[in-house]
Amino acid sequence: MKIKQLALISVFIAGITLMTMGFTITIFQGYINFGDTLVMGMGLVVGWPFALLGGIGAALADVLLGYGQYAFFTLVIKGIEASIIALLALRKGKVQLWGYLLAGTWMAAGYGLTDVLLAGEWRVFVVSFGYNILQGLVCGLLAFSIQGLLIRLKKLYSV
Repeated sequence: MKIKQLALISVFIAGITLMTMGFTITIFQGYINFGDTLVMGMGLVVGWPFALLGGIGAALADVLLGYGQYAFFTLVIKGIEASIIALLALRKGKVQLWGYLLAGTWMAAGYGLTDVLLAGEWRVFVVSFGYNILQGLVCGLLAFSIQGLLIRLKKLYSV
C-alpha cells in the first residue's frame, strides 16, 4: 500500500464518521444519515480490496453515538456495501446507477437482518428495511451524482 492510498483511506474513514454523526435523523432504535454516500464513494475511489475498510468509519460513529451493539454489524455491512461498488467498478472504472441502488439495498437488508437478530423477532425486518432502504437509495443517488468528482479524485491520487 502506498502512502497516498493510506492517506486517502484515512480521509475517507474520517469523512464517513463525520457524515454519519453530523447529519443524522433519529428514528426507532437507530438513525438515518448520509455517511453511506461516502461509503459508496470510498468503494469507487480506493477499489478492491481496500473498500472492505469502508465500514470502519461508520462503526466508529455507532460507538460514539451510543449504538455500540451495531458496531460489528456495521463494520461488515458497510464494508460489503463499499466492496459492491468497488467490484462493479473494476471493468469500466465507474458504476451505473443500478449498482449504487444495489449497494444501498444490500445495506438495508443487512440492517434488517441485524435488527431481527438483535430483537429476536422477524417482524422488525419490515420496519428496519423500510427506513434503511430510504437511506440506502438516497445515498446511492447522491453517490452516483458525484461519481464524476470521485473518479477525478481517484485519478488525482493515482489509486
